[in-house]
Amino acid sequence: MSDKIEKLEVATREAKERMEKTKAAFDDSLRRLEAAKEALREMDKEDQEKIMINDTKLPELIDLHRAATEEYGEAKSRYETNQRYLNMFKAKLSK
Repeated sequence: MSDKIEKLEVATREAKERMEKTKAAFDDSLRRLEAAKEALREMDKEDQEKIMINDTKLPELIDLHRAATEEYGEAKSRYETNQRYLNMFKAKLSK
């Protein structure tokens, strides 16, 4: 049983590291997306009317943020699942 716990601890640690990295990527993509939106809002009305959405980086940033959101969600879910199982195994071992 302790071998399973050790393996699960390693997997949980790795999952936490991945979650933290993907969270940083998520936060970065959100900041970049918000900055691009703000830059568009600050443009003159006349320029806003002339510009096409594809003339901006918005489509790329939206896609980047979508991917970062998915990766972070998956990593967070994996970490939380591993942590639950680890706690469960530790509780069984202590009985």
